[in-house]
Amino acid sequence: MIFVYLDWNVIAQMKNGHHQELLKQLKQPNRIKHLFSTSHINDIFSSYSKSPEQLKIINEDLEFITFMTENFCLFNTGKNIEMDIVDPKELFADKVAEKDLYNDLSIDNLFEVLEGDDLTTKKSEFLIKLIKSIPLDENFINALNHSESADFYDKIFPGLKNDPTIGGFFESFGKTMTNMNETEIYKDWRKILQSTLNINRDKLFNDHNPFDSIDKAYNEFKAGKPTINEELGKNNPKWFNEIINNYLTLDMHGYQEDKINTKKGRKETYRNTTEDTFHAAFASTCNFYIINDDRAYKKTKKVYEKLKLNTLVFQPQEFIDYYNTYLFPRPAEFDIEIPNKYLSFDNYSEEKKESRILRTYFIHHFPFDFFNAMNLEATENGKAHKLVLGQLSPTNKGGTYYFEVEKLSQRLYSALGNDVDN
Repeated sequence: MIFVYLDWNVIAQMKNGHHQELLKQLKQPNRIKHLFSTSHINDIFSSYSKSPEQLKIINEDLEFITFMTENFCLFNTGKNIEMDIVDPKELFADKVAEKDLYNDLSIDNLFEVLEGDDLTTKKSEFLIKLIKSIPLDENFINALNHSESADFYDKIFPGLKNDPTIGGFFESFGKTMTNMNETEIYKDWRKILQSTLNINRDKLFNDHNPFDSIDKAYNEFKAGKPTINEELGKNNPKWFNEIINNYLTLDMHGYQEDKINTKKGRKETYRNTTEDTFHAAFASTCNFYIINDDRAYKKTKKVYEKLKLNTLVFQPQEFIDYYNTYLFPRPAEFDIEIPNKYLSFDNYSEEKKESRILRTYFIHHFPFDFFNAMNLEATENGKAHKLVLGQLSPTNKGGTYYFEVEKLSQRLYSALGNDVDN
């Protein structure tokens, strides 16, 4: 089957009556499988309130996800991204239930789990006091109070210089995460970083090779690029973190940087950017990623190009055109002829193996809604020896699912008839 992942903006716009041609193309469950992820649930949750009107809108959003995806969901196991059938309403209910869990990251709150009998409570109280009183590294404390860096660190770690201990750090970090997701502080962080590295944001914004320009800035500054800490990213597959890190690298340094605005309309903060990174990571398990935000679209394409990911990134109209050119509905018999047509094309890669030549073609038409690659083995004089259809799977897809093989076999039987043993 052909797997498609949609950015939340596209789904929401479809629900509101837009992209109707795209909707018609995607609603072919026997050919195209559209998936949602836990990040779509986070997108919907960002507008959560208990007002009856808002709850009604949220319920309609979740029902539209079910309509689009038949509840096929991508979720993170920590080791990989897997797919299962899950009701988005259940995921949303879980999200609401845990919404206050991470609001307070203080040591006291983290140790509440130890509360129980008197013995456990007394032990935890002693442990809490001991941990909270541990001082931070002396060099870090000096930086917090240094005249040139104090303002910078106070924005990153509010209030920490007044309590430079482990307890103060947890209190401050909780405030930092709240500020990042609710205020415009991320915009200040970006300005400080770009100014420190002497990056011309206006020039980098539309740079053709932004990663090279960013590397050059760090080389001139003689500093290493920051990456996701292994501890912070330990609950993600390694490739998932690579996509997130590269995406955030582009945004933080100015390439197609997101708008940050809390003054009017829809609140735009660091939370929006991080959700875009998760969407880009989830989408890399699919054949196509359709996105309608121009800045996220350009950043995602640059990240996929750098990491050489086998997922095509399109805006809605681009996918519509691609579909009409290559993926249009047709009888199974038609697909038998597609490989022969590609043999007349010059668009292939070639390598020599002993006395034979191996040519590899990428097949945009997806014959039988499954194959998108073809290998032709020929002798040195060009005589065909063997032709094999195959699949160039999305780089981060977990494998081939049973229902894919089931649909493929139906298409093959339709074109070729039953096998000799029925």
